[in-house]
Amino acid sequence: MLSARNRLDGEVVAVETGDVTAEVILDVGDDEVAAVITRESAENLEIEEGMELTAVVKATDVMVRSD
Repeated sequence: MLSARNRLDGEVVAVETGDVTAEVILDVGDDEVAAVITRESAENLEIEEGMELTAVVKATDVMVRSD
């Protein structure tokens, strides 16, 4: 059970793996969500394009700025 209530089901459309991190892009309907996780986590979860995953969002702050 998770305490986070913000969950977005989607399909992995891209995985870009670096030396330490992996960026996972999910198609969640009309939008995409990007998550940066450790490379080790991506490998342990065997994340690949086409997989169905759930993005779980729990944050105290979400900030964007454009000048």
